[in-house]
Amino acid sequence: MASVISNLVYRVSVSAIVGAIVAGGLIYLNNDRVVKSYRAEQATQTEQQGMTNKALMEANESLASAIREMEAAQAQQLADFSDALTALEAKIDTIPVAEPADNSEITDAIAALNADLSAKIEAIIPAAQEEN
Repeated sequence: MASVISNLVYRVSVSAIVGAIVAGGLIYLNNDRVVKSYRAEQATQTEQQGMTNKALMEANESLASAIREMEAAQAQQLADFSDALTALEAKIDTIPVAEPADNSEITDAIAALNADLSAKIEAIIPAAQEEN
């Protein structure tokens, strides 16, 4: 009976050792597969990040080019506006200064209208007072 138990203990021990070795091998193989998968995924991500960085640099360059074009257009518009203001200033400087005598026709016409309006108001006031 002791030999049966001894044989059984031996077989269980050998089975446990073989099982541990097989489990360790499976863990190693699985770990190797995980590491290879991780490295492949990391390489893919690095490649995608490189493409993204390249696209961002191209977009930044396009944006910088567009900004330079806008700045040039704005500088040209500012120069055109400055030229127009200079031309307008020159035209204003060529206009002679108005003298009070130049406005005599206008003041005479205003005085005539004022006199006419005053005469009409004076004619209306007595008529309104008689009605009351």
